[in-house]
Amino acid sequence: MKILVTGSDGMIGMELIELLKDKGDSIHIVDFKRGNDLRNFNECLSYTKGIDIVYHLAGIKGNPKMTSEKPVDFMGPMLQFDTNMIVAAQTNGVKKFLYTSSIAVENPSTDRFPAHAKMTAEILIDAMRVQYPKGTEYCIVRPANCYGRFDNFNKENLMVISDLIKKGIENDELHIWGDGSQIRDFINAKDVARGMILAMKKMPKKPVNLCSGEGVTIKEVGKIIANKVNKPILFEGGNKGADKRVMKLNWDFKPIIPIKDGIEEVIEWKLKNQS
Repeated sequence: MKILVTGSDGMIGMELIELLKDKGDSIHIVDFKRGNDLRNFNECLSYTKGIDIVYHLAGIKGNPKMTSEKPVDFMGPMLQFDTNMIVAAQTNGVKKFLYTSSIAVENPSTDRFPAHAKMTAEILIDAMRVQYPKGTEYCIVRPANCYGRFDNFNKENLMVISDLIKKGIENDELHIWGDGSQIRDFINAKDVARGMILAMKKMPKKPVNLCSGEGVTIKEVGKIIANKVNKPILFEGGNKGADKRVMKLNWDFKPIIPIKDGIEEVIEWKLKNQS
């Protein structure tokens, strides 16, 4: 079985590669570090030639600030990546294709640009199913707010937990924007990778959520980090952002890594591996 993973250099991609290697399959990887360019359709055709299974994780990483201030920098490449890979897989007769969508799809009015970029790809997959009913088989996963040991902490626009871990390690105080009352759904990248492999096995027809299904306040996350790095917390300003965003577990998947254990593992990994 020949498997292609796009975005293999990302936080989830690296966890996925580790799990897939344990299964003994032939793994082919595509990522930015190797100079692969998914904006080029001919390159996507070459990547998918002779491939049985595609895990399409590649994307432009951004937080709400980035996607609201520079939406074209996010949305343009995302639409190109997704369209090229979905069409190339169908053209080359790939058997199974997993598309990594986003929690933003459930709140299009809040995260408009990321939501519509991902929704467009989901609709394209629906179109493929209509026009090519005996072609490539697709499944769609929507991860919640993700964190993990392989995140690139040197990048800007980090997601919530990674951003707070970086602040907690590098500063004398852990600064939290807002009062910490916002409730979010967090999941470890290792659990997301497990969920992707399960989705590829079951091939659900409807999009499935990779989430905890449980809400955790930013304040609780901050306390876990502050206690681990032994730093005080400083809250800045009033409540910021949507009060609550929690996804539903809508299929037979459940994460196994508790939030406290997962965060502490990431902190330990960063302290050990930071440059």
